[in-house]
Amino acid sequence: MVEKLLSQARSDSGQSASELRPVDLRETVLSVANEWRAVFGAKALGFTEMVTAGNLHVIGDNMALRQLLNILLDNAVKYTPGPGSIHLSVEERGGKAVLQVVDSGIGIALEDQARIFERFYRADKARSRELGGAGLGLAIAHWIVLQHHGSIEVESEPGKGSAFVVELPLQPAPAGVLAS
Repeated sequence: MVEKLLSQARSDSGQSASELRPVDLRETVLSVANEWRAVFGAKALGFTEMVTAGNLHVIGDNMALRQLLNILLDNAVKYTPGPGSIHLSVEERGGKAVLQVVDSGIGIALEDQARIFERFYRADKARSRELGGAGLGLAIAHWIVLQHHGSIEVESEPGKGSAFVVELPLQPAPAGVLAS
């Protein structure tokens, strides 16, 4: 919670601790996915990932991008009861890296979708308290995406799950790096 508040305070003051450099988004996604495997298993959640081959380099802060993925996966785990499923993917589409976290969870009502990226907003107040949510995670995720000149959207329907879609501008692969 303290870390989330500090991140939010930095964003409010216009300070960014970001160190922007070329980041191989494929490696970042695979690494974060690997760290979450035990959590998915413990929660009886199916997990799949799809990482396309090719150049998925962005100019960014690797730690911030990892935090973004962790926030999205944490929300998916919190709001997907077992035996549900979570799918993580990253691909190149139209000159952008497109990250998706799709779950089969409880979903988000249409009237809440426009506000979920606001600080301290919780779509389901009772359930969020019970799960430890403070309403900061998605606000921080939104800020990270904006710092990387990208966009984040949600598609969701109550009882049918949610899909968070992040688009980040791609950069040419750094010199000496071969596209897979």
